Amino acid sequence: MGVVDKKRELMSKIAAVKALANSKKDKISSSYSSVNNKLSTTKFLVDLTSALVGAKKLKDFVIDMISHHLPEIEEAVKEGLKLELKEICSCHVNPLMPGWLRQGNAGIQMKVTDVDFFDTMKVNPTSPGGSLIYTDIDKEINSKDFNTYLYYTIQDPNTPTQWGKSVTGTDILEATFIPDGTSTGTPNNIIKYTTSTDYSNKNLSDFNNDFIDSLSLFGNPGSKSSSKIIASIMEDLFGSISSITNKSKKQITAELGFLKVIDNVLETETPKIDDSAFKFDKSTIAKIDKESNDKKKGVKELKTDVMTKVSVGAGVVSQSMTAIEVSKNKLEEVNAVKESLDNAAQSQADSSSNEADKETIKTNFFIEIIKKLQRVVMSSIMTPEFITIFAINHQIIHGQGTSYDGPIDFIKKNRKLVRSIGKLVLNILLKYLLNLVIKELTKLLQEKLVGDKIERAKNKVSIYLSYLGVPQNVIAQIRKYTS
Repeated sequence: MGVVDKKRELMSKIAAVKALANSKKDKISSSYSSVNNKLSTTKFLVDLTSALVGAKKLKDFVIDMISHHLPEIEEAVKEGLKLELKEICSCHVNPLMPGWLRQGNAGIQMKVTDVDFFDTMKVNPTSPGGSLIYTDIDKEINSKDFNTYLYYTIQDPNTPTQWGKSVTGTDILEATFIPDGTSTGTPNNIIKYTTSTDYSNKNLSDFNNDFIDSLSLFGNPGSKSSSKIIASIMEDLFGSISSITNKSKKQITAELGFLKVIDNVLETETPKIDDSAFKFDKSTIAKIDKESNDKKKGVKELKTDVMTKVSVGAGVVSQSMTAIEVSKNKLEEVNAVKESLDNAAQSQADSSSNEADKETIKTNFFIEIIKKLQRVVMSSIMTPEFITIFAINHQIIHGQGTSYDGPIDFIKKNRKLVRSIGKLVLNILLKYLLNLVIKELTKLLQEKLVGDKIERAKNKVSIYLSYLGVPQNVIAQIRKYTS
Protein backbone atom coordinates (compact mmCIF):
# COMPACT_ATOMS: atom_id res chain seq x y z
CA MET A 1 0.00 0.00 0.00
CA GLY A 2 1.44 3.37 -1.03
CA VAL A 3 1.73 6.47 1.16
CA VAL A 4 -1.24 8.20 -0.49
CA ASP A 5 -3.41 5.09 -0.04
CA LYS A 6 -2.40 4.89 3.62
CA LYS A 7 -3.38 8.52 4.14
CA ARG A 8 -6.76 7.93 2.52
CA GLU A 9 -7.34 4.81 4.61
CA LEU A 10 -6.49 6.64 7.82
CA MET A 11 -8.88 9.46 6.92
CA SER A 12 -11.67 6.98 6.17
CA LYS A 13 -11.07 5.05 9.42
CA ILE A 14 -11.23 8.20 11.51
CA ALA A 15 -14.28 9.41 9.60
CA ALA A 16 -15.97 6.13 10.49
CA VAL A 17 -15.12 6.56 14.18
CA LYS A 18 -16.57 10.07 14.15
CA ALA A 19 -19.70 8.81 12.45
CA LEU A 20 -20.13 6.14 15.12
CA ALA A 21 -19.79 8.79 17.81
CA ASN A 22 -22.18 11.16 16.01
CA SER A 23 -19.51 13.86 16.05
CA LYS A 24 -20.59 17.22 14.65
CA LYS A 25 -17.08 18.64 14.09
CA ASP A 26 -15.62 19.36 10.67
CA LYS A 27 -16.28 16.69 8.09
CA ILE A 28 -13.33 14.43 7.34
CA SER A 29 -12.70 13.47 3.74
CA SER A 30 -9.88 12.63 1.35
CA SER A 31 -10.30 15.90 -0.53
CA TYR A 32 -7.43 17.70 1.20
CA SER A 33 -4.52 18.25 -1.18
CA SER A 34 -2.16 16.94 1.50
CA VAL A 35 -3.96 13.57 1.47
CA ASN A 36 -3.13 13.12 -2.20
CA ASN A 37 0.49 14.29 -1.97
CA LYS A 38 3.23 11.81 -1.11
CA LEU A 39 5.57 14.41 0.36
CA SER A 40 3.16 16.45 2.51
CA THR A 41 3.13 14.29 5.64
CA THR A 42 3.33 17.25 8.01
CA LYS A 43 0.62 19.19 6.19
CA PHE A 44 -1.51 16.07 6.10
CA LEU A 45 -1.25 15.65 9.87
CA VAL A 46 -2.25 19.28 10.36
CA ASP A 47 -5.24 18.84 8.03
CA LEU A 48 -6.21 15.64 9.82
CA THR A 49 -6.02 17.34 13.20
CA SER A 50 -8.02 20.36 12.11
CA ALA A 51 -10.78 18.19 10.70
CA LEU A 52 -10.83 15.97 13.78
CA VAL A 53 -10.68 18.39 16.71
CA GLY A 54 -12.45 21.47 15.38
CA ALA A 55 -11.56 25.17 15.21
CA LYS A 56 -11.47 26.07 18.92
CA LYS A 57 -9.10 23.29 19.97
CA LEU A 58 -6.87 24.06 17.01
CA LYS A 59 -6.65 27.71 18.08
CA ASP A 60 -5.98 26.65 21.67
CA PHE A 61 -3.16 24.43 20.40
CA VAL A 62 -1.46 27.36 18.64
CA ILE A 63 -1.78 29.60 21.71
CA ASP A 64 -0.44 26.83 23.96
CA MET A 65 2.58 26.14 21.73
CA ILE A 66 3.50 29.82 21.56
CA SER A 67 2.87 30.52 25.25
CA HIS A 68 4.36 27.41 26.86
CA HIS A 69 6.55 25.29 24.58
CA LEU A 70 9.05 27.62 22.90
CA PRO A 71 11.68 27.03 25.65
CA GLU A 72 11.46 23.29 24.90
CA ILE A 73 11.98 23.99 21.19
CA GLU A 74 14.92 26.31 21.92
CA GLU A 75 16.60 23.73 24.16
CA ALA A 76 16.16 21.00 21.52
CA VAL A 77 17.61 23.24 18.81
CA LYS A 78 20.62 24.23 20.91
CA GLU A 79 21.40 20.68 22.02
CA GLY A 80 20.97 19.51 18.43
CA LEU A 81 23.39 22.14 17.17
CA LYS A 82 25.96 21.13 19.78
CA LEU A 83 25.76 17.49 18.73
CA GLU A 84 25.89 18.27 15.01
CA LEU A 85 28.90 20.57 15.37
CA LYS A 86 30.65 18.07 17.62
CA GLU A 87 30.15 15.33 15.04
CA ILE A 88 31.29 17.51 12.15
CA CYS A 89 34.35 18.87 13.93
CA SER A 90 35.45 15.55 15.42
CA CYS A 91 35.73 14.13 11.90
CA HIS A 92 37.71 17.00 10.41
CA VAL A 93 39.78 18.99 12.88
CA ASN A 94 41.97 18.95 15.95
CA PRO A 95 39.77 19.42 19.04
CA LEU A 96 42.11 22.16 20.27
CA MET A 97 41.37 25.78 19.38
CA PRO A 98 43.32 26.81 16.23
CA GLY A 99 46.12 29.22 17.12
CA TRP A 100 45.01 31.74 14.49
CA LEU A 101 41.55 31.98 16.11
CA ARG A 102 42.92 32.98 19.50
CA GLN A 103 42.83 36.56 20.69
CA GLY A 104 45.70 38.66 19.31
CA ASN A 105 46.01 36.63 16.11
CA ALA A 106 44.54 36.94 12.60
CA GLY A 107 41.24 35.39 13.62
CA ILE A 108 38.36 34.73 11.25
CA GLN A 109 37.61 37.59 8.88
CA MET A 110 34.40 37.56 6.88
CA LYS A 111 32.16 40.00 5.10
CA VAL A 112 29.19 41.25 7.11
CA THR A 113 26.95 39.74 4.43
CA ASP A 114 28.39 36.30 5.21
CA VAL A 115 26.68 36.34 8.60
CA ASP A 116 23.89 38.83 7.88
CA PHE A 117 22.15 37.34 4.87
CA PHE A 118 19.18 39.70 4.86
CA ASP A 119 20.55 43.05 6.02
CA THR A 120 19.35 42.88 9.62
CA MET A 121 22.35 44.99 10.62
CA LYS A 122 21.14 47.82 8.38
CA VAL A 123 18.04 48.30 10.55
CA ASN A 124 18.53 50.64 13.51
CA PRO A 125 17.31 48.93 16.71
CA THR A 126 15.68 52.16 17.89
CA SER A 127 13.61 52.55 14.71
CA PRO A 128 9.98 51.34 14.55
CA GLY A 129 11.07 48.31 12.50
CA GLY A 130 14.10 47.67 14.70
CA SER A 131 11.94 47.26 17.79
CA LEU A 132 10.32 44.25 16.08
CA ILE A 133 13.70 42.62 15.34
CA TYR A 134 16.02 43.36 18.26
CA THR A 135 15.61 43.05 22.04
CA ASP A 136 17.44 44.47 25.06
CA ILE A 137 18.20 47.51 22.92
CA ASP A 138 19.04 50.02 25.67
CA LYS A 139 22.13 48.03 26.75
CA GLU A 140 23.67 48.42 23.27
CA ILE A 141 27.11 46.75 23.31
CA ASN A 142 26.27 45.06 26.64
CA SER A 143 22.96 43.68 25.38
CA LYS A 144 21.90 40.10 26.08
CA ASP A 145 20.71 39.89 22.46
CA PHE A 146 23.67 38.97 20.22
CA ASN A 147 22.11 40.72 17.21
CA THR A 148 21.82 43.96 19.21
CA TYR A 149 25.42 43.54 20.40
CA LEU A 150 26.65 42.99 16.84
CA TYR A 151 24.77 46.03 15.50
CA TYR A 152 26.45 48.33 18.02
CA THR A 153 29.82 46.68 17.38
CA ILE A 154 29.45 47.68 13.73
CA GLN A 155 28.59 51.24 14.79
CA ASP A 156 32.01 51.51 16.52
CA PRO A 157 34.51 50.61 13.77
CA ASN A 158 37.98 49.22 14.49
CA THR A 159 37.15 48.79 18.19
CA PRO A 160 37.25 45.24 19.61
CA THR A 161 34.16 44.33 21.64
CA GLN A 162 33.43 41.32 23.82
CA TRP A 163 30.43 38.98 23.79
CA GLY A 164 29.32 36.57 26.50
CA LYS A 165 29.64 38.26 29.87
CA SER A 166 26.19 39.87 29.74
CA VAL A 167 24.63 36.40 29.51
CA THR A 168 27.02 33.84 31.00
CA GLY A 169 29.26 36.01 33.22
CA THR A 170 32.32 35.26 31.06
CA ASP A 171 33.34 36.73 27.70
CA ILE A 172 33.55 34.11 24.95
CA LEU A 173 34.06 35.95 21.67
CA GLU A 174 35.79 39.12 20.50
CA ALA A 175 34.45 40.95 17.44
CA THR A 176 35.85 43.91 15.50
CA PHE A 177 34.19 45.68 12.59
CA ILE A 178 36.73 46.80 9.97
CA PRO A 179 35.07 49.07 7.39
CA ASP A 180 38.04 49.74 5.11
CA GLY A 181 39.73 47.10 2.98
CA THR A 182 43.41 46.87 2.18
CA SER A 183 45.52 47.14 -0.94
CA THR A 184 46.37 43.44 -0.57
CA GLY A 185 42.81 42.42 -1.40
CA THR A 186 40.94 42.42 1.91
CA PRO A 187 37.45 43.75 1.08
CA ASN A 188 35.54 46.49 2.86
CA ASN A 189 33.09 45.88 5.72
CA ILE A 190 34.74 42.95 7.43
CA ILE A 191 33.98 41.44 10.83
CA LYS A 192 36.97 39.90 12.54
CA TYR A 193 36.25 37.24 15.16
CA THR A 194 38.66 35.78 17.69
CA THR A 195 38.15 34.02 20.97
CA SER A 196 38.18 36.06 24.15
CA THR A 197 41.15 35.82 26.50
CA ASP A 198 39.23 33.36 28.69
CA TYR A 199 38.64 30.97 25.77
CA SER A 200 41.98 31.13 23.97
CA ASN A 201 43.20 27.97 25.68
CA LYS A 202 39.92 26.05 25.71
CA ASN A 203 39.04 23.33 23.23
CA LEU A 204 36.72 23.86 20.28
CA SER A 205 33.88 21.84 21.78
CA ASP A 206 33.78 24.00 24.92
CA PHE A 207 33.83 27.15 22.80
CA ASN A 208 30.97 25.94 20.58
CA ASN A 209 28.83 24.71 23.46
CA ASP A 210 29.26 27.83 25.56
CA PHE A 211 28.76 30.17 22.62
CA ILE A 212 25.52 28.38 21.68
CA ASP A 213 24.35 28.55 25.30
CA SER A 214 24.92 32.32 25.27
CA LEU A 215 22.54 32.80 22.31
CA SER A 216 18.77 33.05 22.35
CA LEU A 217 16.52 31.77 19.61
CA PHE A 218 13.72 34.17 20.47
CA GLY A 219 15.19 37.48 21.63
CA ASN A 220 17.24 37.24 24.83
CA PRO A 221 17.09 35.43 28.20
CA GLY A 222 15.25 38.36 29.76
CA SER A 223 12.52 38.70 27.12
CA LYS A 224 9.44 36.58 26.51
CA SER A 225 9.88 34.15 23.62
CA SER A 226 6.21 34.44 22.67
CA SER A 227 6.62 38.15 21.97
CA LYS A 228 9.45 37.62 19.48
CA ILE A 229 7.82 34.72 17.64
CA ILE A 230 4.57 36.66 17.20
CA ALA A 231 6.58 39.24 15.24
CA SER A 232 8.28 36.47 13.22
CA ILE A 233 4.95 34.83 12.38
CA MET A 234 3.43 38.11 11.21
CA GLU A 235 6.50 38.81 9.09
CA ASP A 236 6.28 35.38 7.47
CA LEU A 237 2.55 35.66 6.77
CA PHE A 238 2.18 39.35 5.92
CA GLY A 239 5.61 41.00 5.61
CA SER A 240 4.77 43.21 8.60
CA ILE A 241 8.46 43.95 9.25
CA SER A 242 9.67 44.08 5.63
CA SER A 243 7.14 46.77 4.75
CA ILE A 244 8.23 49.13 7.53
CA THR A 245 12.00 48.62 7.11
CA ASN A 246 11.82 49.56 3.41
CA LYS A 247 13.45 46.41 2.11
CA SER A 248 13.97 46.33 -1.62
CA LYS A 249 12.08 43.89 -3.78
CA LYS A 250 15.40 42.26 -4.68
CA GLN A 251 16.14 41.63 -1.00
CA ILE A 252 12.66 40.28 -0.28
CA THR A 253 12.85 38.02 -3.35
CA ALA A 254 16.16 36.62 -2.08
CA GLU A 255 14.60 35.96 1.34
CA LEU A 256 11.59 34.20 -0.15
CA GLY A 257 13.89 32.06 -2.30
CA PHE A 258 15.88 31.18 0.80
CA LEU A 259 12.69 30.21 2.68
CA LYS A 260 11.58 28.08 -0.27
CA VAL A 261 14.89 26.22 -0.15
CA ILE A 262 14.43 25.62 3.57
CA ASP A 263 10.94 24.26 2.84
CA ASN A 264 12.36 21.97 0.16
CA VAL A 265 15.06 20.64 2.48
CA LEU A 266 12.65 20.08 5.38
CA GLU A 267 10.05 18.38 3.18
CA THR A 268 12.52 16.00 1.55
CA GLU A 269 11.74 12.58 2.98
CA THR A 270 14.36 10.63 1.05
CA PRO A 271 17.69 9.87 2.80
CA LYS A 272 19.63 12.03 0.35
CA ILE A 273 18.83 15.68 -0.35
CA ASP A 274 19.75 16.16 -3.99
CA ASP A 275 20.51 19.47 -5.69
CA SER A 276 16.98 19.80 -7.05
CA ALA A 277 16.01 21.18 -3.62
CA PHE A 278 18.06 24.28 -4.45
CA LYS A 279 16.62 24.95 -7.90
CA PHE A 280 13.35 26.62 -8.91
CA ASP A 281 11.16 25.97 -11.93
CA LYS A 282 9.44 28.82 -13.77
CA SER A 283 6.17 28.55 -11.83
CA THR A 284 8.01 28.75 -8.49
CA ILE A 285 10.00 31.77 -9.67
CA ALA A 286 6.76 33.45 -10.76
CA LYS A 287 5.13 32.70 -7.41
CA ILE A 288 8.10 34.11 -5.49
CA ASP A 289 8.02 37.25 -7.65
CA LYS A 290 4.31 37.76 -6.94
CA GLU A 291 4.75 37.16 -3.20
CA SER A 292 7.69 39.58 -3.05
CA ASN A 293 5.51 42.35 -4.48
CA ASP A 294 2.89 41.73 -1.81
CA LYS A 295 5.39 41.39 1.02
CA LYS A 296 7.04 44.69 0.15
CA LYS A 297 3.61 46.29 0.59
CA GLY A 298 2.98 44.34 3.79
CA VAL A 299 -0.05 42.50 2.39
CA LYS A 300 -1.14 38.96 1.70
CA GLU A 301 -3.56 37.68 -0.91
CA LEU A 302 -6.65 36.07 0.59
CA LYS A 303 -9.32 34.27 -1.40
CA THR A 304 -12.80 34.70 0.05
CA ASP A 305 -15.93 35.41 -1.96
CA VAL A 306 -13.56 37.64 -3.94
CA MET A 307 -9.77 37.91 -4.10
CA THR A 308 -8.59 40.53 -1.62
CA LYS A 309 -5.42 41.78 0.10
CA VAL A 310 -5.11 41.63 3.90
CA SER A 311 -2.44 42.91 6.26
CA VAL A 312 -1.33 43.14 9.88
CA GLY A 313 0.57 46.39 10.23
CA ALA A 314 3.83 46.85 12.11
CA GLY A 315 2.06 49.12 14.63
CA VAL A 316 -0.38 46.34 15.50
CA VAL A 317 2.48 43.85 15.87
CA SER A 318 4.39 46.29 18.10
CA GLN A 319 1.37 46.74 20.37
CA SER A 320 0.96 42.98 20.64
CA MET A 321 4.62 42.51 21.55
CA THR A 322 4.42 45.22 24.20
CA ALA A 323 1.29 43.68 25.73
CA ILE A 324 3.07 40.33 25.98
CA GLU A 325 6.31 41.78 27.39
CA VAL A 326 4.56 43.73 30.16
CA SER A 327 2.47 40.74 31.28
CA LYS A 328 3.15 39.97 34.94
CA ASN A 329 2.48 36.23 34.95
CA LYS A 330 1.89 33.30 32.63
CA LEU A 331 -1.90 33.75 32.60
CA GLU A 332 -1.54 37.36 31.49
CA GLU A 333 0.98 36.31 28.84
CA VAL A 334 -1.36 33.61 27.49
CA ASN A 335 -4.22 36.12 27.33
CA ALA A 336 -2.01 38.64 25.51
CA VAL A 337 -0.95 36.00 22.95
CA LYS A 338 -4.58 34.98 22.49
CA GLU A 339 -5.71 38.56 21.97
CA SER A 340 -2.91 39.20 19.49
CA LEU A 341 -3.77 36.19 17.36
CA ASP A 342 -7.52 36.72 17.65
CA ASN A 343 -7.13 40.29 16.41
CA ALA A 344 -5.04 39.17 13.44
CA ALA A 345 -7.54 36.44 12.56
CA GLN A 346 -10.47 38.81 12.88
CA SER A 347 -8.84 41.45 10.68
CA GLN A 348 -8.65 38.86 7.89
CA ALA A 349 -12.21 37.68 8.46
CA ASP A 350 -13.45 41.26 8.24
CA SER A 351 -12.23 41.38 4.64
CA SER A 352 -15.09 39.07 3.63
CA SER A 353 -18.69 40.21 3.28
CA ASN A 354 -19.86 36.60 3.49
CA GLU A 355 -20.65 35.72 7.11
CA ALA A 356 -20.33 32.02 6.37
CA ASP A 357 -16.72 32.55 5.26
CA LYS A 358 -15.60 34.46 8.34
CA GLU A 359 -15.16 31.49 10.69
CA THR A 360 -13.43 29.48 7.97
CA ILE A 361 -11.01 32.34 7.36
CA LYS A 362 -10.17 32.57 11.07
CA THR A 363 -9.69 28.80 11.35
CA ASN A 364 -7.47 28.75 8.26
CA PHE A 365 -5.32 31.49 9.82
CA PHE A 366 -4.46 29.21 12.76
CA ILE A 367 -3.95 26.22 10.46
CA GLU A 368 -1.47 28.26 8.43
CA ILE A 369 0.46 29.21 11.57
CA ILE A 370 0.84 25.54 12.52
CA LYS A 371 1.99 24.61 9.02
CA LYS A 372 4.58 27.42 9.00
CA LEU A 373 5.75 27.24 12.61
CA GLN A 374 8.64 24.92 11.80
CA ARG A 375 9.86 27.30 9.08
CA VAL A 376 9.44 30.32 11.37
CA VAL A 377 11.66 28.67 13.98
CA MET A 378 14.24 27.75 11.33
CA SER A 379 14.20 31.36 10.10
CA SER A 380 15.04 32.47 13.65
CA ILE A 381 18.16 30.31 13.46
CA MET A 382 19.22 31.90 10.17
CA THR A 383 20.04 35.26 11.75
CA PRO A 384 23.52 36.73 12.45
CA GLU A 385 23.82 35.26 15.95
CA PHE A 386 23.52 31.61 14.90
CA ILE A 387 25.04 32.08 11.43
CA THR A 388 28.15 33.41 13.22
CA ILE A 389 28.75 30.07 14.97
CA PHE A 390 28.23 28.22 11.67
CA ALA A 391 30.58 30.57 9.81
CA ILE A 392 33.33 30.23 12.41
CA ASN A 393 33.16 26.43 12.29
CA HIS A 394 33.03 26.50 8.49
CA GLN A 395 36.46 28.17 8.37
CA ILE A 396 37.85 25.92 11.09
CA ILE A 397 36.81 22.83 9.12
CA HIS A 398 37.44 23.97 5.54
CA GLY A 399 40.33 26.34 6.11
CA GLN A 400 40.93 29.90 7.20
CA GLY A 401 39.43 32.34 4.70
CA THR A 402 36.97 29.88 3.09
CA SER A 403 33.36 30.94 2.74
CA TYR A 404 30.14 30.26 0.80
CA ASP A 405 28.37 32.08 -2.00
CA GLY A 406 25.33 33.56 -0.29
CA PRO A 407 22.50 32.12 1.81
CA ILE A 408 21.32 29.37 -0.55
CA ASP A 409 24.87 28.07 -0.98
CA PHE A 410 25.16 28.14 2.82
CA ILE A 411 22.11 25.85 3.11
CA LYS A 412 23.47 23.67 0.31
CA LYS A 413 26.74 23.15 2.15
CA ASN A 414 24.93 22.52 5.45
CA ARG A 415 21.89 20.62 4.19
CA LYS A 416 22.28 17.69 6.60
CA LEU A 417 22.57 19.97 9.61
CA VAL A 418 19.57 22.06 8.54
CA ARG A 419 17.37 19.00 8.09
CA SER A 420 18.52 17.47 11.37
CA ILE A 421 17.63 20.61 13.31
CA GLY A 422 14.37 20.94 11.38
CA LYS A 423 13.40 17.41 12.41
CA LEU A 424 14.00 18.22 16.07
CA VAL A 425 11.60 21.16 15.81
CA LEU A 426 9.09 19.09 13.86
CA ASN A 427 9.15 16.22 16.36
CA ILE A 428 8.18 18.56 19.19
CA LEU A 429 5.33 20.03 17.14
CA LEU A 430 4.16 16.54 16.16
CA LYS A 431 4.34 15.32 19.73
CA TYR A 432 1.81 17.89 20.90
CA LEU A 433 -0.24 17.85 17.70
CA LEU A 434 -0.65 14.09 17.72
CA ASN A 435 -1.30 14.12 21.44
CA LEU A 436 -4.29 16.28 20.59
CA VAL A 437 -5.37 13.79 17.90
CA ILE A 438 -5.09 10.76 20.19
CA LYS A 439 -6.98 12.48 23.00
CA GLU A 440 -9.82 13.36 20.64
CA LEU A 441 -9.91 9.84 19.21
CA THR A 442 -9.91 8.38 22.71
CA LYS A 443 -12.84 10.58 23.64
CA LEU A 444 -14.75 9.48 20.54
CA LEU A 445 -13.93 5.83 21.09
CA GLN A 446 -15.02 5.96 24.72
CA GLU A 447 -18.50 6.84 23.58
CA LYS A 448 -18.77 3.52 21.72
CA LEU A 449 -16.08 1.25 23.08
CA VAL A 450 -14.80 0.15 26.47
CA GLY A 451 -11.68 -1.37 28.03
CA ASP A 452 -9.45 -3.40 25.76
CA LYS A 453 -11.34 -2.28 22.66
CA ILE A 454 -10.12 1.26 23.27
CA GLU A 455 -6.54 0.06 23.70
CA ARG A 456 -6.72 -1.97 20.47
CA ALA A 457 -8.10 1.03 18.63
CA LYS A 458 -5.31 3.26 19.98
CA ASN A 459 -2.75 0.64 18.90
CA LYS A 460 -4.20 0.72 15.42
CA VAL A 461 -3.93 4.49 15.25
CA SER A 462 -0.28 4.21 16.36
CA ILE A 463 0.33 1.82 13.49
CA TYR A 464 -1.22 4.25 11.02
CA LEU A 465 0.93 7.08 12.38
CA SER A 466 4.04 4.94 11.91
CA TYR A 467 2.96 4.40 8.28
CA LEU A 468 3.18 8.15 7.84
CA GLY A 469 6.74 8.33 9.08
CA VAL A 470 6.01 9.69 12.58
CA PRO A 471 9.06 8.73 14.69
CA GLN A 472 8.49 5.90 17.17
CA ASN A 473 9.78 7.97 20.09
CA VAL A 474 7.14 10.62 19.31
CA ILE A 475 4.39 7.98 19.15
CA ALA A 476 5.62 6.50 22.45
CA GLN A 477 5.47 9.90 24.15
CA ILE A 478 1.96 10.49 22.82
CA ARG A 479 0.75 7.13 24.16
CA LYS A 480 2.27 7.97 27.54
CA TYR A 481 0.38 11.27 27.66
CA THR A 482 -2.93 9.64 26.71
CA SER A 483 -2.75 6.51 28.83
